[in-house]
Amino acid sequence: MTTPKDGRETNVPTLSQGVNRQPTMGLLDAINLLLACIIGSGIFISAKAVLEYSGSYGLSIIVWIGCGLLCIMGALCYAELGCSYVSSGGDYTYLRVAFGNFLGFLRVWIEVVLSRPMIVVLSVLTASNYLVYWFYSTCTPPDILVKCLSSLLLLFVGFINLTSAVWTNRLHQICNYFKIGSLLLVIGAGIYNMIRGKTENFAEPFESSTYGKLPSALYAGLFPYAGWNYLNNAIDDLKDPKRILPRSIVISLSLCIIIYFLTFSSYFTALSAFDILISEATAVTFAERVFRPLLYIIPIGVTMSCVGAASGNIFTVVQMFNVAGRDGLMPFIFSMKHYKSNVPMIAIMFEIIISFIFLFFMSNIGQLIICVGMINWICILLAAVGLIVLRIKHPDRERPFKIPLIIPIVFIAVLVTLIVASAITDLDNIKTSLTLLATAIPAYVFGVMWKKKPSSFNRKYNSFAITLQKIFHVVHEKRTD
Repeated sequence: MTTPKDGRETNVPTLSQGVNRQPTMGLLDAINLLLACIIGSGIFISAKAVLEYSGSYGLSIIVWIGCGLLCIMGALCYAELGCSYVSSGGDYTYLRVAFGNFLGFLRVWIEVVLSRPMIVVLSVLTASNYLVYWFYSTCTPPDILVKCLSSLLLLFVGFINLTSAVWTNRLHQICNYFKIGSLLLVIGAGIYNMIRGKTENFAEPFESSTYGKLPSALYAGLFPYAGWNYLNNAIDDLKDPKRILPRSIVISLSLCIIIYFLTFSSYFTALSAFDILISEATAVTFAERVFRPLLYIIPIGVTMSCVGAASGNIFTVVQMFNVAGRDGLMPFIFSMKHYKSNVPMIAIMFEIIISFIFLFFMSNIGQLIICVGMINWICILLAAVGLIVLRIKHPDRERPFKIPLIIPIVFIAVLVTLIVASAITDLDNIKTSLTLLATAIPAYVFGVMWKKKPSSFNRKYNSFAITLQKIFHVVHEKRTD
């Protein structure tokens, strides 16, 4: 028998006493990881959606900047939580400590079974569509070709994450160079167009604004910033989390606000609002209008950007699964790591398998991502509420980074308004979201509440867990906190 951190016995024996954890990430590594998670397919597919719901360039820019500032407010809340409760798991840890096991389990379920796999699939699908654009520039590529190419990219990302955390961080760095380089090309071309006097699309920036669809525009604008809270999931990998966590989050989000503002503005130097709305690939359409050789460069940059986003999502979410397994709310085998590389191999392979299921069997990934996005923001709202609750429950807890109380209050008020407004205007997605949430209930009852399982089941499960340990050389991780 092994005993997780909270003292509860689990039925999974280990083959080893474990390994000691050695943090490997400094400030630049943390910024690289966050940029890899945040800047992915979002900036390339959300520009059209934000404009569609806001109706004008001026209101779109307000949405882009407003969403970034809202995320910074949330990031400050998460920085305090992360510095006060230094344990990988992010939202899971905070919700579990503040509200109990069920909400902690619910957050893990949403992330590892629903949200992250679908974001990974969206990333590799976007990358594949841009790669085949060279060969199908005038028609829709075959679906089977896109899915096969997506499968290869998914296998590549999984292989890198399974091999080494160092290799994974290097992949994030390389992808960041490509994605930032591609965005700088777009921005540079936009500045060049402005110097040439291509400013007619900025003449009346708020013309045709549609304020009635602002909640939908905000959701579309928040999607490209998704990932700002993922570093909390990997806080055990930070060399000095109390210093690195708040700095890296704020720096990364500030860079994203600037990059998104300049990129979106650059599009309007060559494309009208109508051009953007009818385009299936805004960056490619922009490149075609400005400088045709960019048609061969932009798709590579988009592909690398999406690959980095897929890798970053897998790298960070398995840390949450790892901690939940260690605490007894998920199968304990997921908390084990390779005895040499310290990689949570079982958790990574689970995410890859779930991603393949979504890739080949889900018919409407876009709608599901919108629904899970709603659920994620509800969980982020609960984490911000949890910050206030934990200040009351643990008044003497050391808080190396403490924000003014007005920040979480304003953040909570804005999110409540956004969620209520979207619920009123989008009942179909709310119903789908509740259905997805309901899948966690039987899983929680079977996996957590049902403690006295039949001995035959426990023997088979333990035998299967031992087999996995032997095959993949994973062991129980020593904890010193």
